[in-house]
Amino acid sequence: MIGIDIVDVSRIEALERRHGEHFLRRIFTDWEIAYARRRKRSSETLAGRFAAKEAFMKAFGRRLPWREIEVLAATSGQPYISFRGTRYGGVTISHEKAYAVAAVTI
Repeated sequence: MIGIDIVDVSRIEALERRHGEHFLRRIFTDWEIAYARRRKRSSETLAGRFAAKEAFMKAFGRRLPWREIEVLAATSGQPYISFRGTRYGGVTISHEKAYAVAAVTI
């Protein structure tokens, strides 16, 4: 199965401004938040991970708890998803200033 999603980076920025830590902690794991904060454009990074989580749910075929889907990075930098103890490696994320897109193959 394949899932794809695109996110407007400004949408993530607006949600973070409006809801702050509550939004971040509802969607992202501690590792994902820390990883994004180390990046120059943290909003793009968060938008990419948000898109990857959405794409994973589409590939999986149903809604899943946001924080149970963790988008991690291998030492090579390649993203992968950890979900309920299983690693899913068919993940690609790309972002540009305005948009982030992700595709997941299960």
